[in-house]
Amino acid sequence: MSTSTIPVKEFFTIARVFGAFYDLYSPERGRVRAVLRGRLRNIAAKERHPFVVGDRVCAMESGGEWAIEERLSRKNELLRKSKEGDAQVLCANVDQIAVLASLKDPETKDGFLDRCLAAAYLSQVPPLIIFTKSDLVDRETAIKRSSVYKDLGYEVIIVSCQTGQGLEELYSKFSSKTTYLVGNSGVGKSSLVNVLSDRELQKTSQVSLSTKKGKHTTTNSNFLVLDDNIVLIDSPGIKEWGILHLSKGEILESYPELRKYKEECDISDCCDAGPGCKMLFSMGESTDISTERRKSLESMLASLENPFRITRRDHLKNESKS
Repeated sequence: MSTSTIPVKEFFTIARVFGAFYDLYSPERGRVRAVLRGRLRNIAAKERHPFVVGDRVCAMESGGEWAIEERLSRKNELLRKSKEGDAQVLCANVDQIAVLASLKDPETKDGFLDRCLAAAYLSQVPPLIIFTKSDLVDRETAIKRSSVYKDLGYEVIIVSCQTGQGLEELYSKFSSKTTYLVGNSGVGKSSLVNVLSDRELQKTSQVSLSTKKGKHTTTNSNFLVLDDNIVLIDSPGIKEWGILHLSKGEILESYPELRKYKEECDISDCCDAGPGCKMLFSMGESTDISTERRKSLESMLASLENPFRITRRDHLKNESKS
């Protein structure tokens, strides 16, 4: 008399998303390919991002095929929202967000960095700022750029994949943590992963000599497991970080220079950023904010006032369609 094996639910982390298919990872199984169980497909059809890299799920195997049965509650999620559509969940259940900012070729603008930090603040996930390509600038330039954020209390590391500067310290910061890597195209995310893993896990590409802008080499987020319990989620290069999911008050509060003035607010837990807002008043009066940081803040607040503005590029697109 033959006995059939009863399928048992096992825990996995979503490592990559391929349309209707999902790569799942567990230390015991490694990677397996799975699909969604019927009722979960209905949920996926209604929600734009019901399952993302980093999600913890339960899955079962039947006939050699794996199916996701349940998604566990998220401890956190990182969002961005642009004028093109609704909020996009980039990852879930991470211990820190590593924001890569290139010092040169291409130079990462403060505006992008400040938007990432604002989104990280809302997600309540600690950010780690990594200034890359230090070998392309002099020491004074690297220190001046990084000190702006270090003086505000952010964790900052200056690294170079060419000289090895800062890599040992960075490795220790990544140890025993799940880290989401984010940055513009060409800042060196894939090169950093390759150096840390001591082998070419990710493809790399050179920066265009004509535009000084990077080329996309990672097409969707990928969950990478290295030694010392290091988990890195490498993401596609992001051109612009939409912050339309943030309120005016949340953006102001994300600035350490202004956050201290919230304590002077007469109404507890208000933060409607109205005319009497202490943070809003201090934004124009405080000398604690650098010129570039103030410009970033003004740009973010302006984008909330007019999120669906028509640009010259939009006009050109519409004309080409007509």
